Amino acid sequence: MKFKKEELFTIPNILTYIRLICIPFFVWMMAEYAVKSDELKYLWAGIGIFVFAEITDVCDGYIARHFNQTSDIGKVLDPIADKLLQCLAMLMLCICGNLHWIFAVIIIVKELFMAVSSKYFMRASKRQIEQKSNKVGKAGASIYFIGIALAFFAGLHEIVYYVDTAILAIGSVLAIVAAVQYTVIYAKQLKKIRESGILDTLDRYGNPLPEVKERKVESEESVEKTIDNQDDINQDK
Repeated sequence: MKFKKEELFTIPNILTYIRLICIPFFVWMMAEYAVKSDELKYLWAGIGIFVFAEITDVCDGYIARHFNQTSDIGKVLDPIADKLLQCLAMLMLCICGNLHWIFAVIIIVKELFMAVSSKYFMRASKRQIEQKSNKVGKAGASIYFIGIALAFFAGLHEIVYYVDTAILAIGSVLAIVAAVQYTVIYAKQLKKIRESGILDTLDRYGNPLPEVKERKVESEESVEKTIDNQDDINQDK
């Protein structure tokens, strides 16, 4: 995967940079609220920054897909920004007393596991495994987002806290199931790739080895010569 200079400042990537810049300000506001829980202005500032950051996430994805502005740097930074924002939001909400610590632990451990296992499968398959989110993973992420959004108000009323706890419990179960599914799917894909023998023809980055390229060129030249000879025969007739 190579980053191109012209891709650095596309609109989707600029929105991702903005989301990354929002994260320390969000942590700052929530830390202030944790210390001064009677001053709701910090809570509302944190909510505003969180919502704004999530809007940039929706916008950069839409623009990248509909205006063909996807890039390698975006594929790397966008999920990093998303996971950082989500995990830090849960940590700060736990510190503020709006969430139980177990939910932050589950999501952080799950994301770390996915990052490590994803890296392993990509290296083991020499980048031949195509990683895609599934329905369970998307459902879990959506429920977790609702849970995080509701958690901002969990400290204001006890009922909200318990409702949010139930929502996040469902999201946690789906997140764990999704992690298991991803692992099984990638393991099956890796097995098929190894059995196909294609890994012997690729370098560690998934590019064809020099000798494979040479054989391919020779094969193409042979085919072209065969076609040319056939044309000459046809003309002589």
